[in-house]
This record gives sequence, C-alpha cells and structure tokens, in this order.
Amino acid sequence: MSEARRITKTTRLQGEVRVPGELRTAAQAFWLAAISIGDSRFEQVPTSAVTTLDILVDLGVGVASDNGTVTVSGVGLQGLQQPQQVIDLQLPAEAALPALAILSQQSFVSRVRIAPESRELALQLLALLARTGAVGVEESDCLLHLDGTESPGGATHEESDLPGPVKLGLLTAGLFAQTPTILREPTSSKDRVDVLLKTRGVDVEGSRQLDPTLRTITLTPGSPPQALDLDIAGDLTGALPFIVAAVAVRRSDVTIRHVVLRPENRAFVDIVRQIGAELEIIDNDSGSVDLALKGSGRMKSTRVADKRAENLLDHVALLAILATQTEGEFIIRDIESLREGEYDFIEHLAGLLRAVQAKVGEYSYGLVIDGGRPLKGARIETRGHPGLAQAFAVAGLLANGDMDIDDTECVEPVYPGFFDQLDALRSPKRKETT
Repeated sequence: MSEARRITKTTRLQGEVRVPGELRTAAQAFWLAAISIGDSRFEQVPTSAVTTLDILVDLGVGVASDNGTVTVSGVGLQGLQQPQQVIDLQLPAEAALPALAILSQQSFVSRVRIAPESRELALQLLALLARTGAVGVEESDCLLHLDGTESPGGATHEESDLPGPVKLGLLTAGLFAQTPTILREPTSSKDRVDVLLKTRGVDVEGSRQLDPTLRTITLTPGSPPQALDLDIAGDLTGALPFIVAAVAVRRSDVTIRHVVLRPENRAFVDIVRQIGAELEIIDNDSGSVDLALKGSGRMKSTRVADKRAENLLDHVALLAILATQTEGEFIIRDIESLREGEYDFIEHLAGLLRAVQAKVGEYSYGLVIDGGRPLKGARIETRGHPGLAQAFAVAGLLANGDMDIDDTECVEPVYPGFFDQLDALRSPKRKETT
C-alpha cells in the first residue's frame, strides 16, 4: 500500500539537523575497524552501509546494532576468514581501495567485484601491491581475483603523483608488512591520507627530504590499528532538501551539523550561495562543516549547464523548486539524459511544476523556470522517486493550500525519518499528516 503525505505551508523553520552519514566515510571506517583490536562504535550510520557490514560478518567480523549505534568488533590483521562468496566492493574508491588492500594481504584467495568508476584506480593499486608479494588480476570486467600472500613485505613507492585512494591503499597494505612502507607525495597535496591512520594509533610519519617539493610518508608496522569510536559525518546529499527549505522559507534559522563538504560534492551549495541565499560554512576540527542557513528574502536566478548540470542530475527536481523562489529566468540545461529510462523525467517534472502553478518552459535540453511566483498545493505523483518526494515536500512548505504527495515510502530507504525531521523544524508547529 502506497503512503501519501500532506504537507502544509509554514511561516518559519528553526532548529538543528543531523543527516545520515556518508557511505564513503562509513565503509572506509568499517574496514579499518575490522582489522583493529577491540570494539569500534559508530553513530549516524547510513542505511546504504548494510552491504559492507554483511560482508564483514561473512569474513568473521563481529557486528552488532543497538538503538542506532553500530559496533564492529575487530579481529586484528590476520583474523579475517576466507569469504564464501564474491565480495562486493562497489563503493567509492576512497573506501574500496583500502578494503582491496586488506584483502590482498591475506593468506586466502578472494574474488572481489568493484564499481566501474573505481576500476582504473583498483588496477593501479594492484600493480603497485605486487611489490609486496600480493598477486591480483582482473578475472573479467570489474571482477578481481586475489591470490593473497603468506608473507607480505614492505615497499618503497617512488611515484609522487599517486591518487589519494591509491596512497591510502598502499599504506593500509603496509600494516601487514614486516618492514616499513614508504611513499612520496607533493607537499601541496591535500589528501593527507596518513592522518586517517595516525588517528588510529598507526606509526606513520610525514617529512620533507632533500627535495622541498616532496613529502615522504613512512609507515612502520608493528601493531593493528586501534579501535576508534566515530560519529560519521553526514552525507551532503541528505542535507540538500533542508538547505533549500531553510533559504526559501523566510525568517528561517536552521543549522545542519557535521556534514562532509568536498570540492567534488559542493556544486549545489555553491549555486545556493551564488544566487544570494544566506548560507554560512563553518569548519569543524573533525574535517566536517556546519551549514548555517537563514531565509532572508530575495534570491536571483542563474544558469546551470555543462559540467555543473552533469554533477547535479540527481538533484534537478530540488534545484527546480529552488528556482521557483528566485527572481527572473532560472535556466537548467544539458540534462537530456534524464529523458531516457522508464519515463521522461524532465517531462514529468515540468508537469508537476505546472500543477503547483510554477511558470516553467520545457525544452529538449531542459527547463526554464520563471521564479518569484506563488506556488499552490496540488497532488504530486512521485512514481516512487525519492528525489521528487523530497523536493515537493519542500515545495509544500512554501505553497498555499495542501500539497498531497503520493508514494512517500520511497524516501525511507534513502533517508529514514526524513519527513519527521523536516516537520520538527516547523515553527510554529503544525504537523504534516499521513
């Protein structure tokens, strides 16, 4: 049975938000916890991390969940068991490569499936890990066969232009060696992958040698990483609906705590700031940021195209709702790929925008939205698309009349408790209904 929700207009949003943790950070931390000694406890674990936890259980690692806290009981460097099936490492490279390095240094054989976007880096890592005695080959497209190694050795890697995930993989493999692992990086590098291991008690140091442009990282093996409790920083994707809601509802004052902001994921945030919304980025000591947002009034339109549009394909519906609150023509183009698949997403989105009284032009390349016009509540057919459900939930906070959104249960696997958290920000309180 589908679940419909009714969202009504509010005059203000106020409070703090925590969003589910980032998969990349969570999976990376789980694998390092698995080869530690002792229990590591994690808060704000994303639902998408369950696959990684299941894999670790298959490898003999203890995993428990209690009231939202996940505990991983590490088995040390040599405590993993041979897996019974292909290991699914279809994760971002920053998490997949250290996991691949750990498996390459085991005495057992394993088969690993990686994501296509991580393939090139994974093969580069395996080629470099051959220096440690590890043997890994690509059995078929994105399916790797690791023979393992009985006596892993340290290695010196003179290459100074290695990508961050590859460097992290090499250092992680160095934990299993009998001799130090050494690698180079430019002093200008911002990866600092050694810090991730150093916080877990690993003996890893960086220094400058004769060449002032290079930094040498030396990992001296000796013991497994230490168990570490971690509050996983939030995935910025989960924060985006709250960002749009906070800057669009006037007099709002909302802070989104402890989220990950990187050059590769900040395109939406940059657009919000570009159009004149009040969004302050506050750095935290942990490397995460807080986002302080206020609904202060006028926002100007802009043009989103080319690479920037490509980076925002998953968030076009939310971007369109933001566009309705700006002044002038807001252009979203170069999103033709959204017309492919089960249905024409752009056509459907344009129809929904017209249903809520937005003025929108639909073209082969995308949408042109004439913002600054009042929205009106309507019945929204999401077709099971969580992005549409979230975007029009935000629109419901702005629209006159009731916004009735169908099939909202599609949001729960992506963001458990999303509607409750959005509703908790309303001031004065007026609960949405199911």
